[in-house]
Amino acid sequence: MNRQTSGVREDAQLKTKERDRGENRMKLKSSISEQILQQTDRRSDEELHGRQISLVELPALTRLSEEEVMRQTLRCVSLCDPGVHVFLLIIPDAPLNNEDKAEMEEIQRIFSSRINKHIMILIKQSSEHQTAELNEETQSVIERFGGRHHFFGPKTQVSTLMENIEQMLKENRGEVFCTETFLEAQMKKLMKFEKMKKKIHSLDFQSFGNN
Repeated sequence: MNRQTSGVREDAQLKTKERDRGENRMKLKSSISEQILQQTDRRSDEELHGRQISLVELPALTRLSEEEVMRQTLRCVSLCDPGVHVFLLIIPDAPLNNEDKAEMEEIQRIFSSRINKHIMILIKQSSEHQTAELNEETQSVIERFGGRHHFFGPKTQVSTLMENIEQMLKENRGEVFCTETFLEAQMKKLMKFEKMKKKIHSLDFQSFGNN
C-alpha cells in the first residue's frame, strides 16, 4: 500500500510510501519529524512492524513555483506503484493559520476532489494531555476532505493508526490514486481553462460587434 502525507508546517508535511512483499504500506512513528520530514525530495527505506517501508516526502506546495509544484506532485505519485492508497494530511491540533489554509487549497487544486476518498486527516498533538475534541474549523477541514481523521500524539500507538488506515483501504476496495488519475485531473483542469478562454473570447467578440 502506498501513502502520502502533507502539511505546510515544518512538523507536518507529506511522507510517502511503504512496501511489503509486492504491496506498499506507509509508516508513521513518534520520531518521524526528526527522521523523515527533513528529507525533502529523498526516498527512505525502513522496516516497521516487520514491513519494509519506503517513504517519499512532498514539500509544502505553497512555497514552490507552479512548475515545481507539478514536478514534485507528479514525482511523488509516480514513485508509488501502482498508486497512492492513502494520503495523510497532517495538521496541528490548533487554529489553522493562513498558510495552512492555502496549502489545503493547493492540494485540492492540484489533485482535484478525486483525492478525497484517499485522504485521512492526521491531527498532530504535541502533548498527551490534549483532548480528542475537534474545533469547528478542524471539523470543517475533515468534512471537506472526506471525513476521516486520526489524532496522533506522543503516546499514540502506530498500530492504531495502521488499523484505521487498513479500514479505509477496505472501504476503497483497494482503489488507488495513480499517475493516470493525476494526469486526468490535470487534463480536466486544462480543458476547463480552455473552455473558459473561449467563452471570454466570445463575449469580447460580441461586445466588439455591438460597438
